[in-house]
Amino acid sequence: MSRVRSYRIFILGNLLAVSRSRSFIFTLFQDLVLIVGILSACALRYAIEPFDLFTQQKAIAILVVFLFYKATFYYFNLYETTLHLSLREFVSQLLLANIVTLVLLTGLYYITTSLVIGRGILSLCVFFIMLFTTVHRLIWSSFSHDIAFTKNLIILGADKSASIVLSEIMKYRHSGYRILGLVDINSLRVGEEVIGTKIIGTSEDLLRIHSENHVDEIVVALEEARGNLPLKILMELKIRGVQVIDSTQFHEQFTGKIVLEGLRASWFIYSEGFAISRLSLIVKRIFDLTTAFMLIILTLPLTILVGILIKLTSNGPLLYRQERVGLRGQSFMLIKFRSMLVNAEKHGPVWAQANDPRVTRIGRIIRQFRIDELPQAWNVIKGEMSFVGPRPERPFFVQQLSKQLAFYT
Repeated sequence: MSRVRSYRIFILGNLLAVSRSRSFIFTLFQDLVLIVGILSACALRYAIEPFDLFTQQKAIAILVVFLFYKATFYYFNLYETTLHLSLREFVSQLLLANIVTLVLLTGLYYITTSLVIGRGILSLCVFFIMLFTTVHRLIWSSFSHDIAFTKNLIILGADKSASIVLSEIMKYRHSGYRILGLVDINSLRVGEEVIGTKIIGTSEDLLRIHSENHVDEIVVALEEARGNLPLKILMELKIRGVQVIDSTQFHEQFTGKIVLEGLRASWFIYSEGFAISRLSLIVKRIFDLTTAFMLIILTLPLTILVGILIKLTSNGPLLYRQERVGLRGQSFMLIKFRSMLVNAEKHGPVWAQANDPRVTRIGRIIRQFRIDELPQAWNVIKGEMSFVGPRPERPFFVQQLSKQLAFYT
């Protein structure tokens, strides 16, 4: 009987969590934003130059644009409410998503012209979707702080790991979390403050705090969890529908980044995401090839101009080849436009630095705008690199970083 009751409590807790889901509501409104953006672009285009919008062909073309936008928005985590980005990071991701959508749709239109939505509409789509998505985010930031969208959070721990979690949440007014307080294993610290947040009890008080405040999530941020983790209490809270999450995992979900301090091998062993399906690899490869070929075609005039300027302003080869370490430690020769003087590393490899005297006049410009990296599209086509993934570093620096940073390789 007690087992049936436990399952009922667990199911009710999860149904409550679903009913309060910020993600579902956010996704619904983001889809509406995309649809309104596309239709606004069509309406403005129709106002400038009339065309027949209400045909089966145009309806399918609009649907294709929406689906491509939706796919790239998912790819760039623009539907993710738990991932918190700065304004600069958000605008960068939004701009990249629009560029990739344009590139992919352009490639599709080369294959079949029947899906072309109309001249000028795609450019207007970029404008309206950028504008409406930004406005949507700003409105969401204001309303998501409301209690109906906010999760009640407790942090188990009061040391460095807890401080990192606290500081990240406090950066964002629209975090979606209301911090009830900290809970520590040491009763003597009750009443103290950590970054303006009170320690409201010990781990023994968790059940009481939950019954008084309805805790939605507990972040375990203990410096030493072994022997200090209140397993029985956390299990009881888990059965009641409270989400219990490790601080490292929380930080990754919240910011999309990993805290290196305190990172344990167990996190890698138990974390998901390392197994990649064959379908995902195929889709990723198609994306890499399509984007690389389109990048080469679209930047060809710029590539020719940069090549001429490099040859006119400095002695040496046009391209620079450098050994890099790729997937599973395989070395390959990375190709870049030469931006430094010949024999810039005659005394051995050194990190690039601000106002580096080894950089040429043209090199300073193309490095600033990453134009020197355009030839790397060929590395992507060869399968040595990918547009999405870790930066391939030089063998010399890989050895250095492996000694300094845990789990670097």
